[in-house]
Amino acid sequence: IMNTKDILLFESGDGGEMAIVSNDLALTETILQQAYLAMFGGNIEANTIGNEIATQERFDYWANSLLWSDEYPKQFNSNTERILQNVVLNSSGRLEIIQSIELDLKYLKSIVNIEIEVYIQEINKVEMQISFTKKNNLENKTLILVYDNARNELITQETI
Repeated sequence: IMNTKDILLFESGDGGEMAIVSNDLALTETILQQAYLAMFGGNIEANTIGNEIATQERFDYWANSLLWSDEYPKQFNSNTERILQNVVLNSSGRLEIIQSIELDLKYLKSIVNIEIEVYIQEINKVEMQISFTKKNNLENKTLILVYDNARNELITQETI
C-alpha cells in the first residue's frame, strides 16, 4: 500500500491546493491522500443518506449518488471537516473528532490498520495523528494534521 504515489493536496483555507516543491508537483503516498480527501473533501453541508429527492437541491458530494449510491462505505462525507468547524475544543469535542475520523476512514480498514490520536494544542488548534500500518505490519506511515478552528483551515500537513 505504501509504494504508490499521488499528487500532494493540502488545505489552503479556501479549498484544496496542489503542493509545489522546487517548481514541480509534490507527491505523497496514495493512502495518505485518500485519508485527506475522505476527511477534508469539502462535502460538509450534508451526508448522503440515500433517500434524497431528485427534484430538490442536494448538498452532498455529487459522486456519492452517481458512483457509489449503494455502497455507503465508499462515499465521501467529510464528517471530520464538518465536526472541526462546529465542535468545541475540549475533552468531549476531542472524542467527537476521533469518531468523525474513524467514520471517514472506515472504508480503508480493509487494507490498513488505523490508529488515531487527537490532541488539543491550544484554544483554537487541534492536532490529529493518523497512523496507517499495512495489514502484515511491514511498514507504517503517520499523517499529522493541525487544524485551526478560528481560521477554519488545515494549517499543517506532515507525513512521518
